Amino acid sequence: MFIVKFGGSAITDKTRPYTFLRGRVAQTAQALRGRRAVLIHGAGSFAHPHVKTFGLTPTGIALTKATLRRLTALVAEELLEAGLPAMPVEPSDVFWGKSLARREVITHALERGLYPLLHGDIVPSDEGYVVISGDDIAVELARIYKPSAVVFLMNVDGIYTAPPGSPGAEKLRRLKAGLSVEGTAGIDVTGGVKRKIEAGLSIAALGTLVYYCSIGDRESLEKIVEGEAPENCTAVEP
Repeated sequence: MFIVKFGGSAITDKTRPYTFLRGRVAQTAQALRGRRAVLIHGAGSFAHPHVKTFGLTPTGIALTKATLRRLTALVAEELLEAGLPAMPVEPSDVFWGKSLARREVITHALERGLYPLLHGDIVPSDEGYVVISGDDIAVELARIYKPSAVVFLMNVDGIYTAPPGSPGAEKLRRLKAGLSVEGTAGIDVTGGVKRKIEAGLSIAALGTLVYYCSIGDRESLEKIVEGEAPENCTAVEP
């Protein structure tokens, strides 16, 4: 079983509200046909602006939830085009804070040939409502389901020492604790690349392989699901 996260910056233009980059999910997701997988998509330009503007107020929560459903529908349609029948699962229905409280919803879908599809969300907690990122969700699902690998699909082909394209930026083949890496553009209230690195290190500590790949690199995803190590991604090994 695999966990694959489609990054918000990879499937939306994070500098333009409600801009879904069509074709990216469908093209890469084809590599997962016939494989058990839980899928996660980032919120991108559909939700972050509302959280930024209104915070976790009733208005902010309502607007965020509405736009996330719109994005999930677009992602689910593309997954079906790729031969992956998705079962959208709203994290606010199954998470309490950062803990998965109702895993049976996800397990039920997996056992029936569906691809559970979650996303960054606003979820209930002991403190009221809190933001949970897709990266947070990936860590919790990895802890519970112990997948063969977790793949973060991004708008770049791995983790760099500085924003890709800037002077001196180098791609890292493997991650090590203590690295300071930056590189996202646009609004991201959940921590951006720094949070992705933290999530990857947490997942690797569970004994699971982690890869950061480009969303346009279907070949690398195909290698990962076949149990091979891709050459064009950044890896975090247990």
